[in-house]
Amino acid sequence: MLRFPHRAAMLRAGVVVAATLAASVVAVAPSAWASDSGNADTVSLQLPHVLPLQVTPEDAERAVEYWTPERMVAAERATDSGEPTSAPDSSHHTALPSAAGDEIAESAEGATATATPVSVAQQVAPVSHIGRVFYTLNGADHACSANVVQSANRSTVATAAHCMTGDGGFSVNSVFVPGYENGEAPYGSWPVVAGEIAGGFTENNADQADDTGFLVVAHNDDDADIVSVVGGSPVLFNQSPTQEGSVFGYPAAGRFNGETLQTCSGQFEAFANLQQIDLPCDMNEGVSGGPMFEGDSPEGAQFANEDARYEDYSHIIGPIWQDNEESAYNLAAAVAVSAQ
Repeated sequence: MLRFPHRAAMLRAGVVVAATLAASVVAVAPSAWASDSGNADTVSLQLPHVLPLQVTPEDAERAVEYWTPERMVAAERATDSGEPTSAPDSSHHTALPSAAGDEIAESAEGATATATPVSVAQQVAPVSHIGRVFYTLNGADHACSANVVQSANRSTVATAAHCMTGDGGFSVNSVFVPGYENGEAPYGSWPVVAGEIAGGFTENNADQADDTGFLVVAHNDDDADIVSVVGGSPVLFNQSPTQEGSVFGYPAAGRFNGETLQTCSGQFEAFANLQQIDLPCDMNEGVSGGPMFEGDSPEGAQFANEDARYEDYSHIIGPIWQDNEESAYNLAAAVAVSAQ
């Protein structure tokens, strides 16, 4: 049986309004949970976009009640991939991912780009701080992967920006289910009450290099924050794109059904514009928003998230977190949350 926190936390200061964003980006200092290697000289800082939510306790309770196990299963197929884009004129031989939903990339010659053998994703036991976010966007129900990250408010969850906005709309009716497996929510469903989308990612999903967002979830009925209940990953920004690492998520197409946690590990490499990374891995739709960690376990620090894949599903792709992502993270982490 699912166990839910039935009331939302209220924001003591309210959702951060657009008029305060510029000052916040300049004034906010990196938190004690984030570190920066200083490798960001190629990226221009853009203001984050606040997720325009006005969530009352009643709204949060309705969202939790809406997301029954049956609706969670039905949402698995709501994040189908869009059409691949034409390849750019570039010395890199892979195209940037396309605009819609779970993205696909293809090679510059129109054939699938595959440089190394495909890594077959392996099912693993649920991880308490990794889960699925369920939401309604433009009238349709969707699901993505997501991960709790350590932050000042202890209530921040990282995912892909296209799991928060698309075609001019923004996600509503959202809950995060950590440790999800086969319809079970061992730690409850946590309603989303705020969020920040990385600057550079527009509402029509034009910039996959900034396809990152940070959700803020309510406390539970015991006034416990989510990090206290499930833990959370340290975060890193401006890291090298070439390193050993792993990706975790809930793919939901083909041989996958979105009901179990899957992982791939190996050598990340720079992709196309050097602001994204790729990894040989056969995961597909549903893994968007899944965390990319240093090292081969979920105990590592998160420094990127999955948001796209090659047309033949031989590689997964994600934006490496840089200055735009750090600004969004800092603003989300500064949102004050308390129990009703």
